[in-house]
Amino acid sequence: MIELLRVPSLLTVQDSGRSGYRKLGVPISGFMDDYSARIANYLVGNPGNAPLLEFLLTGPTLKFNASAVFAVAGDVDVKLNGAPVDPWTSYWAKRGDVLEVGVVKSGLYGYIAFAGGIKCEPLLGSCSTYAKAGLGKPLKAGDVLNLGYAILTGREGRRLPEELRPDYSAEEITVGVVLGLDLGHFTEEGVRTFLSEAYTITPESDRMGYRLDGRTIEHSEKGAGIVTGPLVPGTVQVPPNGKPIVMMRDAQTTGGYARIGVVTSAHLHRLAQMRPGFKVRFGEMSVEDARNELFKKEKTLEAIRLFLEGRLRAYRIKTEKMETIAFAGE
Repeated sequence: MIELLRVPSLLTVQDSGRSGYRKLGVPISGFMDDYSARIANYLVGNPGNAPLLEFLLTGPTLKFNASAVFAVAGDVDVKLNGAPVDPWTSYWAKRGDVLEVGVVKSGLYGYIAFAGGIKCEPLLGSCSTYAKAGLGKPLKAGDVLNLGYAILTGREGRRLPEELRPDYSAEEITVGVVLGLDLGHFTEEGVRTFLSEAYTITPESDRMGYRLDGRTIEHSEKGAGIVTGPLVPGTVQVPPNGKPIVMMRDAQTTGGYARIGVVTSAHLHRLAQMRPGFKVRFGEMSVEDARNELFKKEKTLEAIRLFLEGRLRAYRIKTEKMETIAFAGE
């Protein structure tokens, strides 16, 4: 078991989310940054979708009431019994040990994974917290969580090299977006504006949606309203004020505002890590290109999993114009 001693910010249990229930109005929920969360799980030998802790900006302090292997993913300071330890590395904790996770230095979300995952009773097939519907609740100091069974031997000491760690320090990014859905509700100038301007993430953003500020996107004579239609994480709605809203993991399943496009799922985790005041641009992408981007992301995560298991070796390739990481079998 682990006992939460201090919870200074939003802390929830999340996994890869709920599937098959959107037709009943239940959001997908799950990891805001599935890239970092899955790596955290790989570091402790879990499947990528295992339940773990997701924290916003500041991590918790917790006590281990039994031996466990853990890993923290994020640009954050970590201490075990007061001594600094590295993020993106798995460690063995003994009964009575105390883990302190500090403030995220870049990005918004961090993750703590435990070998065996967090033991919980799935609700509609998932342990992800969606508090608005009573599917779990945010955690607080004094809560006790049980961990799933796992053989701990061999799971500690896994380390993700710095060059493989995601970098969320940029204050402006470009994400791919597939246009379509309700383009008839926007003028040509409105679409050009959407694809050329940098939009600022506002403080009103949350797990449900990121509200953006910037140049107004012009609607056509059809206006901003549509017959209620489906939404998925990444859908970009434009309400009457012309300021886009990007649906995130806890987004409702339908909406009545015109949809100008959808952010590719390969890039949505990068947007999730952008802080209020940071900027995002939208680059037009074909469906085929979006699929290729997702394929590359999945291939990279699979290679990282195999590398952490000792089944691949990583090496750096440098040229005058680029630097990348490649993998090869042992």
